[in-house]
Amino acid sequence: MARTIWCGVLAALVACVATAATPEEVGTRVDFTTFGQVVATQASVWDGIPVQEVSRRFDSAPRRLYVSAMLGPSFANVWSPADPDLSSGDTILAAGGALGVAFERTRGRLRLEVEAMGRDTYDGDLFTTPDVGTVLTSNWSMLANLWRDFMITDRFGVYAGAGIGGGGYVLADRFPDGSRDVLGPGSALAWQGGGGLLWEITERLTFDVGYRYFAIDTIQQPFVPSGFGASELMFTLRLYEPFRAWRR
Repeated sequence: MARTIWCGVLAALVACVATAATPEEVGTRVDFTTFGQVVATQASVWDGIPVQEVSRRFDSAPRRLYVSAMLGPSFANVWSPADPDLSSGDTILAAGGALGVAFERTRGRLRLEVEAMGRDTYDGDLFTTPDVGTVLTSNWSMLANLWRDFMITDRFGVYAGAGIGGGGYVLADRFPDGSRDVLGPGSALAWQGGGGLLWEITERLTFDVGYRYFAIDTIQQPFVPSGFGASELMFTLRLYEPFRAWRR
């Protein structure tokens, strides 16, 4: 019985092979005379596209390293979220620097930078208590900024952007006799936003003047929480490729 089944299966296989479609019926003749010869294959979609062109399209945009120096007045205010009447103001000097990289874009640049800023001693009188003042020392900030330059002419343009990071200060009360009651140092989230005008003096040197609003979030001192905010007018000199001479 088993032999009969195997014979039937073998006969069916032979019949399938005998009735299989020929190469002509499939539509392509198999030419066995081309063995040993190079046969052209189908062209790739990438054929004819220069490698340099593909590299250029996917390569990053031209970029340049730069350093900046900043200086300007800071019209600052200190307040307490716990008591709206506890507020004071003072005009101080702000100065700092930044290290960044500029990416060339249509009619301008996109700039990414790290900025460090320090501010002079703040000494303001509380609005509700003229005899008591608020003193801030060691006022600092460290921010990561994103700026976009738009050139109006070959030399002049405008810019805008924002930054976020951290900042802090040492807060103290000042009394009429000159003594101070230090409430303690603190730090919190800091941010800024603004814009201004820029002038490309040379290919490597740029001057800009701009407005920024800078703020440090609420700091929890031992007795009373405080916040810091300032409208700042910044004058900036920016030098591109500052280490060019070192590469020679």
